Amino acid sequence: MLPVERREHILAYVEEKGCANIEEMALKFDVSQMTIRRDIRTLEQEDKLRVTYGGAVSKSFLMEDIPYEKKNAVNIEEKKSIAYEAHKLVKEGQIVLLDAGTSTMALAKLLMRMKVTIITTDLKIALQLSDSSTAKVYTTGGNVSAITKAHTDVTALSFLDSINADIAFLATNSWSLEHGVTTASTDHYYIRRKMLARANRKVLLADSSKYGASSMKTICPLDELDVIVTDNKFSDENVQAIKEVGGNLIMAS
Repeated sequence: MLPVERREHILAYVEEKGCANIEEMALKFDVSQMTIRRDIRTLEQEDKLRVTYGGAVSKSFLMEDIPYEKKNAVNIEEKKSIAYEAHKLVKEGQIVLLDAGTSTMALAKLLMRMKVTIITTDLKIALQLSDSSTAKVYTTGGNVSAITKAHTDVTALSFLDSINADIAFLATNSWSLEHGVTTASTDHYYIRRKMLARANRKVLLADSSKYGASSMKTICPLDELDVIVTDNKFSDENVQAIKEVGGNLIMAS
């Protein structure tokens, strides 16, 4: 296969999945990891995708309005392990804010067994939690996105403005040293800023495939977060760099 043909197949693969790591692409296309690194760098230079730590993401994946089913099919095991570590941060009786997303959905499934109060903008999460006999769940109300199934308007902001939460869990499609936690959506920017403002502890749930990417608006720098729960695929150098800018990491195994 010629390099240009291989890059076309790599681009199609990343666009189909949303994101992919270097190891899996090297196995799929039967080339070295170094070759994959060169290919995705070339594709980034051609403005066809974005290179992240350990892989690449499609340009559309950095947008917030991605169908839930597509996001849910990516990095399933990483999300489960991150959720497991995150649920240890929650204590019985606490008030918890859950952002919309598949990482927070994984966490919600674990919180169903606890006596907690959960406020979320995500209708899918609320529906999941409604089956719990111990957790109380509230949605913020407001307009519902047909794609993300989440509340995003001023009604949601007004509801959140009345909440005093113990802990907030945010999700993201992009985070980096330089720009912190970012989003391409103005609506999601304001919702997440409000969640951070209304919680005593602020926690980001984000796997390494999203690290190194950035979008239009910065929600917060990494040092504004109390904890970042991520996977264990970072190099020691990257872990140290994140800590140096104030990031407090919990790395799921």
